[in-house]
Amino acid sequence: LVVTGTYPYEYYFDYQGLVRFITISPNLILNGINYQYTVGNPNYNWLSNLIDDARNLNIPWVIVSMHENCIATEGNPSCTIGTDLMNLLIAKRVDLVLQGHKHSYQRTKQLTCAVSGSYQSSCVSDDGSDGIYPKGAGTVFLINGMGGVNFHVVDPSDPENGYFIKWQADTFGFSKYTISSSSISVEFIGTSGGTFTDSFTIS
Repeated sequence: LVVTGTYPYEYYFDYQGLVRFITISPNLILNGINYQYTVGNPNYNWLSNLIDDARNLNIPWVIVSMHENCIATEGNPSCTIGTDLMNLLIAKRVDLVLQGHKHSYQRTKQLTCAVSGSYQSSCVSDDGSDGIYPKGAGTVFLINGMGGVNFHVVDPSDPENGYFIKWQADTFGFSKYTISSSSISVEFIGTSGGTFTDSFTIS
């Protein structure tokens, strides 16, 4: 396994020709470097080129991970990662975006666009209610900050709530990922607290 970039802040690796994992650090200052992803800047271009390169190499899946968010169903909407980055991830049809920061679990519908602070139903290509998303039809965002810190309050009245199909903040746990050439399957494994479960597949 070859890791390329600046670990652990901005790097990528390919796993068995099945998936390209890219980790970035939007809105964070690390070792004196302010990581921002705005149209045309070096960080943005690096990410955009890596996504294109994965597609050109016929790597089936692209997963991008980061700490902060753009949309969430917790009130006080603020796109801290920046709308340029959010729009890039969706425009490039990144298959799955993994995020933390919020101490809750939130899974979006499959999105072709998103507007911070409001819900646009036209942005949804598949609502994911059956736990199955079609590959290439949009981007799924998964926030899982249920690793053991006190829960945040999930707010179903949040204006961005319409982008989400599943959410909870009462069960600690982690997400298990199973990847093949034809699918990404994700299962939330509860460890303590409540009894929440969730699973979905992109295929």
